[in-house]
Amino acid sequence: MLIFGVALLAGAFGVAAAFAREPDVVTKPATAVGAHSAVLQGVVNPRDKTSSYWFEYGTTAAYGRFTPLASVAKGKGDVSVNATLTGLQAAMTYHFRLVASNVDGIAHGGDATFTSAADPGGPATPSQGAAETAAPGPTGAPSTPPAPVLGKNVNVAPASGTVTLRVPGTAGAVPLDGADSIPVGAIVDTRKGVVALTTALPGGATQGAMVQGGLFQIRQAPSGNGMTELVLRGPKPTCATGNARAAMASSRRPPRRLWASDNHGRFRTRGSNAVATVRGTSWFMSDRCDGTYTRVKKGVVAVRELHTGRTIVLHAGQSHLAR
Repeated sequence: MLIFGVALLAGAFGVAAAFAREPDVVTKPATAVGAHSAVLQGVVNPRDKTSSYWFEYGTTAAYGRFTPLASVAKGKGDVSVNATLTGLQAAMTYHFRLVASNVDGIAHGGDATFTSAADPGGPATPSQGAAETAAPGPTGAPSTPPAPVLGKNVNVAPASGTVTLRVPGTAGAVPLDGADSIPVGAIVDTRKGVVALTTALPGGATQGAMVQGGLFQIRQAPSGNGMTELVLRGPKPTCATGNARAAMASSRRPPRRLWASDNHGRFRTRGSNAVATVRGTSWFMSDRCDGTYTRVKKGVVAVRELHTGRTIVLHAGQSHLAR
C-alpha cells in the first residue's frame, strides 16, 4: 500500500510537471526600420495561460532596455505581437529579443539585430524617446531610478502581475508600482508577478535578471565581485508523515520556489539545502519536503549542496535534489 501511495504521489508530480510550461516565443525580424524608429516583431504561444510579454533591446546582446509590458490572453495558438521603438540613434546596430512569462516561468526568443537608417535630417528630438522605459512595468511609463550601487542598492521594476516588497526596518510590504531603487536586504514578493532586477558590477557596469514565482531576499556583498544572491523566503512546506493520503494532501501546499533568468550575469539562488550559481541561464529552485530541488531550462548551473559541500554541474534539461 505504501509503495502504491509513493507511486501515486510521483505520478501526480509527473502530471503536474507535464502541464507546467512557460510560453513559447519566437523573435521575428524588425520591420519599418527608419533612422530613429523600428517595429519589433515576434510570436507568443501562451500555452493556454494568460501571459505577459515585452522586448529587450540595446546596442549589445546585453540589451539593457525594455519595451512597455503587454499581455496575451489565454489560448493555445500562436499570437503575433509587436512593439514600436522610437528615439533610436541613426546608423546604429541594435540587438533585440522577445521575452514572455506566465505562472510557470519565463521564456526568451532568439537574439536578432537591425541597423537603423542613416539620419537624413539631424538627431532625434527628445519626444521621440517616449516609447523607451528603463524596465517593463504595468503602465509602460518611462522610469529611470538612480544607478544601482554595489553592495548597497539594486533597481527593480514590475514586469507582470502584482509585485510587492519590504525593505529592511519596515513592518509591512508595499506594492511595487514602477521602476525603483531599493536597498540590499529587501524582500521581494513575486508569487503573483514578475520583476526585472538590475544590480551593480565592479567598475560601474550593471547586470539584469528576470525573477518570478516566489518570495526572495536580495543579497550582495560590496566585495563579492557583483555576485547577487536571491534567498528563498517564506514559510517552508508543511510536510506530512504517515500514509500516502496524508502525503498527497501535503503536496497541495506549495513549496518555496523561484524562477529566474539572466544573460550571463553573476547571480545565484539559495535554498535550505543548496546554492545554485548560474552561468547565463534560465533556472528554477524549490524548497520541498524532500530537499532543495534545482532544474535548468537553459544554460549551466553549479549546485552546491550545503550539507555535503559537493558541487554538481547541471546543463539544460537536467535537475538535482539536494536532500
